[in-house]
Amino acid sequence: MSHSVDRIKLKSPAPGTERFLTVHRFKGKGSGPKVYLQAALHADEWPGLLTLQHLIGELIALDKEDKIIGEIVIVPYANPMGMDQKINGVVLGRQSFSAEGNFNRNWPDLSDVALNAYENDNNISVADIKQALLASIDLLPAHSPLSQLKATLLSLSIDADIVLDVHCDSQALVHLYSNYRHQEEVATLARFVQSPIVLLEDEPGGSPFDAAHIRPWIALEHTSINHNCFAVTLELRGSADVSDELAIADANGLLDYLANEKIIDALAQEPAQISIQISPLAAVDSISAPASGIVCFNVALGDVVEKGQKVAEIVNLEVADPAQGRTAVYSRTGGILFATQINKLVSEGENIAKIAGNEELINERGGSLLTL
Repeated sequence: MSHSVDRIKLKSPAPGTERFLTVHRFKGKGSGPKVYLQAALHADEWPGLLTLQHLIGELIALDKEDKIIGEIVIVPYANPMGMDQKINGVVLGRQSFSAEGNFNRNWPDLSDVALNAYENDNNISVADIKQALLASIDLLPAHSPLSQLKATLLSLSIDADIVLDVHCDSQALVHLYSNYRHQEEVATLARFVQSPIVLLEDEPGGSPFDAAHIRPWIALEHTSINHNCFAVTLELRGSADVSDELAIADANGLLDYLANEKIIDALAQEPAQISIQISPLAAVDSISAPASGIVCFNVALGDVVEKGQKVAEIVNLEVADPAQGRTAVYSRTGGILFATQINKLVSEGENIAKIAGNEELINERGGSLLTL
């Protein structure tokens, strides 16, 4: 049996306290790919926590039967720092209380490490470049709890062939963020996890976790190195979609995907046929509230909307006649409504919905699309 569990100590936030990561490792009998999975980097996004627990249980059973071929590393909760950020019973786990920003932004770009390794030896192997990337993690800043957490997670994942970073939206369908280079690979994953929406980009902006794994290999595209880490963000519906029923189904989908990729020795069950909308990230209409008030949607998750269609109304709570105090909200594109804001009291300019279309849009807010 290959299953082992590590406890990695993290920086203590205060005297008398302790933080650590739990890491499950499965080292297979063959030379299959290395897969890394983590959940709740945004610590207020919980569907992945339960899904990975069910997945670990299934992998333990397979390991006892000597069915692991590749290497699988799972961090079932990736951000104990954010999970501890609770005020009045509410976990605020998206932004760091240490003023270091969004937990899924500003991850290191190790492109120069890969380039320098190649330039020093044009005959270098993929394995050697992975080792150079791993060695560079020791040189990353680790002076704060968050910088140390980032370095620790990268030390577990930077040499992986497949990286699945599990998140969720507010209210949403399952959807995937991936790179244009991996359109074929992400379409396969989408079938197994039953994701009707795939969003592709070349540069997402904001330097999220998945991009940190892709960039070093993109930097080597002009060389003889033929490798590219498939790193993807998997959004498991909305924050309230946490149940054993959903988690078991999602874990089974991931198991079938691992079987399909020859990482576990099992027969992949053919997934149910679904329609998959593949859209450029730049074609996502991230709808902003045109006014403050209560948002009332005219459409539901999964609905196909037309360009210019009214999708919601914002009710002005200050007017004497509620029927007269409504501001219409229109779609800028035709496509599938795949995410909405669960909070119904919204402020002007706040993102309230996302529609996946095929027509690239002007980013009216400026900045990267993923910061919307």
